[in-house]
Amino acid sequence: MKKQNFCYVEPKIKTNLFEIQQINGHEKLIFGEDKKSGLKIVLAIHNTTLGPSTGGTRMAFVSEETAVEEALRLSYAMTFKCAIIDEPFGGSKAVVIGDPSMPKSKEFLHALGDFIESLGGAFLTGVDMGLSLEDAKIIGERTKYIFNSKGCSGVTTAHGVLKGIKETVRYKLGRDNLKNTSIAVQGLGNVGGTLVDLLLAEEAKILVSDIDPSKTKKYSKVATVVSNDQIYSAECDVFAPCAVGEIINNKTIKKLRCKIIAGGANNQLKDETKHAEKLHKMGILHAPDFVINAGGVCHGMCEVKGVDISHAMEKTDLIPCILREIYDRSKKTNIPPLHVAYEIAYEKIQTKKK
Repeated sequence: MKKQNFCYVEPKIKTNLFEIQQINGHEKLIFGEDKKSGLKIVLAIHNTTLGPSTGGTRMAFVSEETAVEEALRLSYAMTFKCAIIDEPFGGSKAVVIGDPSMPKSKEFLHALGDFIESLGGAFLTGVDMGLSLEDAKIIGERTKYIFNSKGCSGVTTAHGVLKGIKETVRYKLGRDNLKNTSIAVQGLGNVGGTLVDLLLAEEAKILVSDIDPSKTKKYSKVATVVSNDQIYSAECDVFAPCAVGEIINNKTIKKLRCKIIAGGANNQLKDETKHAEKLHKMGILHAPDFVINAGGVCHGMCEVKGVDISHAMEKTDLIPCILREIYDRSKKTNIPPLHVAYEIAYEKIQTKKK
């Protein structure tokens, strides 16, 4: 009997909205608007079996269709991320439609806070791309359900990614350390930049790329700088995507010359069914993104649970163990690691239902 595939299915946004919500089992798709301040927001809540939903609130200058697509896909990933790392929460994501480079009025941020508060704790959030910690403070004047007092989660995420890379290199290449291991890091933001610093301390050989030249310049004396296009075809042991999602697609997958893909970016594969299978056939070991970058959600949930941030760093120790279980099962069943990761997370959700 053929196994069920839990990979995300990209909906056709122009179809019936209720069908869009149901394709991947989302519980709610909520639209909010405050005409006075100009706030327009899309919130997707995927699954609350394990607990109240949690996920970031980002601001992006995108179409309404794209906002819906992002909210649906990222909330889906968050459900499985919480499940795989044993956090008692479900997945959600909010996308505010607007230009994040423009000044945000207090009225606008208060309207966002009012929207979050109106959900009564069904949506626990923190600021994501396009919104700052200063914005979070103003939003927090109107809601108790935004959590950012413990600062940026990028450092915790990067430490988890490092541990995941070490385990994947050990599993695939048989090395007990990263010395002289060639690692190409795409994106030098909070996660990618921290990861490069950690990898340099491990004496790895680093290649870097970023759309911002000032970020690559910082590492030009200690790493090899390549263009955003060259990073895909760079011959290396590990490709670590730490920027935008969906970067492994029909065009880029043909260029890959790495042995491992392990990085902090979300939703790394454009088509999670097809591209995971392709990587598997190519012999490239892919560390499932919602596993290796799960340190970020652990960081955010420390504030929700009222525990010290050190608990999040300790919890990243689970990432190598989970990856090892995934790789072993993948090897035994000849199923791509991403598909196995979804299976394991789904099993945990089903156990909770019982």
